[in-house]
Amino acid sequence: MEVGEVAESTALSVWFSTATPCPDTAASWWQENPHLPRRLKCGVTFDVVMADRQLIEAAYRLLDQYEQPLGPAVRFTSLRSAAVLVPSGTVESWSSLVAASQWPSGHPRPACLGQGHAILVPAPAPRLATGVAQWLVPPDEGQAIGGAPLLTSPAPLARCLAEALTLHAPAEPTPLRRAVAVVRSALPSSRRS
Repeated sequence: MEVGEVAESTALSVWFSTATPCPDTAASWWQENPHLPRRLKCGVTFDVVMADRQLIEAAYRLLDQYEQPLGPAVRFTSLRSAAVLVPSGTVESWSSLVAASQWPSGHPRPACLGQGHAILVPAPAPRLATGVAQWLVPPDEGQAIGGAPLLTSPAPLARCLAEALTLHAPAEPTPLRRAVAVVRSALPSSRRS
């Protein structure tokens, strides 16, 4: 191990490995190769909320401002998306949480992925800050309970995603604004000067 590197705890390695087909093999492999990314199954120890990366980053700033716990989140460097790890079982209530957050109509809703899906996450302490996946917020072993890191609560996350969207989304033209724009475009050019 090089100077300045952080070792992954055995408890965190075991927690990650439970979301793999072969937990014992995965845990020992990661202890020997701590910088490798991990492909983990959703719906075992966590579900995943996927949305636009800027939207999740803005929602995390709001969660922090409201003093809500921030669990692990991953941003994907080659995509415009990010993923937030939420408690397993969130997928069953996600639609109602988003609806209760007064999600603005006409905007795609964040997806929640559970069983049958997988996600690529970086190592808890990657050697380089590059790669397909990077931690937006890494697992915090200081807040771990029984080796499992604290995960983001889905209800505040849904509310903050909706708030972030309304704060940062471009204003959609109302029917009146569209009509005014049409009239202005039809006016003679001398009148518009």
